Amino acid sequence: MYGILTSPCPRAPLLRALPSPSARAFPRTLAFPARPLPRGLRLTPPHAAAEASAAATALGGLLASPLSTLEAALRGLNLAPLRAPVAAAMSAAVRWLGVYREVLLVGVLLSWFPNIPWDRQPFSALRDLCDPFLALCREVMPPVFGRKLDLSPLVAFMAIDIIIMILRPQPRM
Repeated sequence: MYGILTSPCPRAPLLRALPSPSARAFPRTLAFPARPLPRGLRLTPPHAAAEASAAATALGGLLASPLSTLEAALRGLNLAPLRAPVAAAMSAAVRWLGVYREVLLVGVLLSWFPNIPWDRQPFSALRDLCDPFLALCREVMPPVFGRKLDLSPLVAFMAIDIIIMILRPQPRM
């Protein structure tokens, strides 16, 4: 009657009942109240599943389940409470990048004058702010004409402007 894989004694008693009270409350804390969709709107368009399966087939089926799982998880998230803080953080980042762009412009303009004492304040602080980012941009575009013409500030300004364009909210149409 008792085989190798079975035990003659009954199951050991559990220390606590499953699921625990905190585990039972977990789905309630993550549940969002269902809101009805406006008339004429569906949760997913009918062709989205066909496009996802075609993309998964094109990729060889390697990413089929993670994409569909991620897509389902992202569609189920309620991000409305995060819109205001995220918008405030993005606005602050845009302002700081604008200030840094102006500081960078001053540093680049002052670098044209050879008699500036870069070892004294405020010039040393300006150089400490500008040089790390410009050094990173110099790796992308090194100086040309025997190190006489440095075009890295152009790359720096373009990078800052692109980041600002990405972070700045677009008006709704």
